[in-house]
Amino acid sequence: MKLSVVIPTMNKQPLLARTLAALLDQDAGTDAWNVVVVDDGSTDATAGFLAKLAQRTPRLRVVSPRRNVGRAAARNLGWRAADGHWVLFLDDDILAPPGLLRAHLAVLEQGDDRGTIGPAVTAPEIVDAPHFHYIDTRGVAKLPPGPAPGKYFVTQNAAVPRAALARIDGFDEEFAAYGFEDMDVGFRLEDAGVRFHVVPEPVPLHIHHHTLDAYLEKKRVCGHGSLQQIARRHPGRLAEMRLDLVLDPAGATPPRSRLVLRSLLRGPLGSLARTLARSWPSAGARPVLPALHARCLDVCVLTAYCRGLSDARS
Repeated sequence: MKLSVVIPTMNKQPLLARTLAALLDQDAGTDAWNVVVVDDGSTDATAGFLAKLAQRTPRLRVVSPRRNVGRAAARNLGWRAADGHWVLFLDDDILAPPGLLRAHLAVLEQGDDRGTIGPAVTAPEIVDAPHFHYIDTRGVAKLPPGPAPGKYFVTQNAAVPRAALARIDGFDEEFAAYGFEDMDVGFRLEDAGVRFHVVPEPVPLHIHHHTLDAYLEKKRVCGHGSLQQIARRHPGRLAEMRLDLVLDPAGATPPRSRLVLRSLLRGPLGSLARTLARSWPSAGARPVLPALHARCLDVCVLTAYCRGLSDARS
């Protein structure tokens, strides 16, 4: 088996059905690939849907832990149950376009030290605000074809050798809450010799809508927990992640300018940025003055991290 696609899911049966329909329509060779779906404690119709689909789809395998185990642990269950030489991680709300698996394999087969990271963009029919443009232009979307840093490893569209995951013992299951578990494993894979490369096309569609406030709430949750975890595990990479703007390595004394910035983020600067972001004008799906809009959203994200850190300390 060349490639196993691993998809964790929880309570998203309608989206998962669309994700699997698109994925199972892929042409990557009859015996070249299979799919492992980890049903992480769903309480909706997911279990019944997967059971019926598995009966008529030989390339689908379902893993069902007895309880919800969280994002990192679910992905570990998935890749450990996989038998592909490489593991491609997709999310349960990602529509794979034709040729996606072949595009990853074309890069992966150039050497066992290779990993791949591809972008994803929000499905046009659900784009109703300019923050989607910001989300869709982060990470590897900013890079040309070629090498990519491990910090951009995002499990919505990325692949690595299964043996490399085994060497680092996969995802750190202490990342139980939302965020940074994929960046952490990207750093550790990079340190173990995996060299990531961008797969710029074809681009999958993200079909899960979320408001700006919901997006920033996820960042606040990160600040409350997983941001601090990744800072402890990779203190030397804080500047690379730009997290040094809101957090310092243990025992370090931040410069006064950084303390002033954090105070502004928690106060007037953060509030102003969020107000502007909520009413930012757009032309179609694209924000007016996109570079300035991106800086505004950067401030909003940093503010959300700061608020999460403050919540954790109170």
